Amino acid sequence: MYTLDTNLENQGSEHTAPGDESLMTVVEHLDELRNRIIRCLIVIGIAFCAALWLAKDAVRILEAPAGNITFQALSLEEPLLVYFKVAFYIAIVLALPYVLFEASLFIAPGLRKEERKMLWPIVIGGPILFVAGAAFAYNLVLPPMLHFFGAFGQGISPINQRLDFYVSLVSSILLYMGLCFQLPIVLFALSFTGLVSSTQLIKVWRYAIFAAALVAAIITPDPTAVSMLIVMAALTGLYFLSVGLLKVFGR
Repeated sequence: MYTLDTNLENQGSEHTAPGDESLMTVVEHLDELRNRIIRCLIVIGIAFCAALWLAKDAVRILEAPAGNITFQALSLEEPLLVYFKVAFYIAIVLALPYVLFEASLFIAPGLRKEERKMLWPIVIGGPILFVAGAAFAYNLVLPPMLHFFGAFGQGISPINQRLDFYVSLVSSILLYMGLCFQLPIVLFALSFTGLVSSTQLIKVWRYAIFAAALVAAIITPDPTAVSMLIVMAALTGLYFLSVGLLKVFGR
C-alpha cells in the first residue's frame, strides 16, 4: 500500500521543467479526476452499506439529548427516510479520510514542496477535528438548547416533535460545529502559504472574537445566551490555541 508521502513525491515536485514529457494534458487530468471521484463514490457506497447496521443506534443516540420530548412521524415512510438519511451521514463521516486522501493526491502535483507538507495534517487532522467538534456540540451545545425548548413548552402544550425535523436540526448543528473545529487547520494552511502569521493573528484578536460571536449566534437556534456563549468560547479557544501553536512552530 502506498503511503501519502510516497504518492506525493511520485506525483509532484517543486519545479517542473518546461516541455517535460511527464506533464499531463487537460484530458489526462480530467480522466484522473474522474477515476478518483469514482473510487471515492465506491468507498462511500461501501461505507453506506456498513452504516446501515449502525443507523438505528445512531438515531437513538441523536434522540438522547432531547430528554422527555416525544417523537412522532407524520407519514409511514418518514422513519425509513430518517433511517437512510442518518446512514448516509455516517457513511460520509466514515469515508471522509479516504476522500481527503484522494483529493490530496490529485492536487499535490500543483503544490510546492513546502505546501505539500500541509496535506498530512489535513488528511489526518481534518476528520479528527470534525469528530471532536461534533462531540463537543452533542455533549455541551445540544443539552442546554434542547432543555430550554422542552422547559419552555411545559405548562403550555405537550411537545410532540417531528422526527425528521429533529434529526435534520441536530445533524446540522453537529455538522456546523465539526466544520468550525477545522479552524486550526485553516489557519495553519494560510500560514504555510504566507497569507497570515501568528503576529498578524494576534493583532486582529478583537475581530476574531467578534467573528466567533457572530458564528455562534448563527448556528445556535435557541434564543438563550448559554449555548451561544459555549460555542463562542470554543471558537475563541481554538483561535488562540492555533495562534500559540503557530508561535511554537515559528509561523
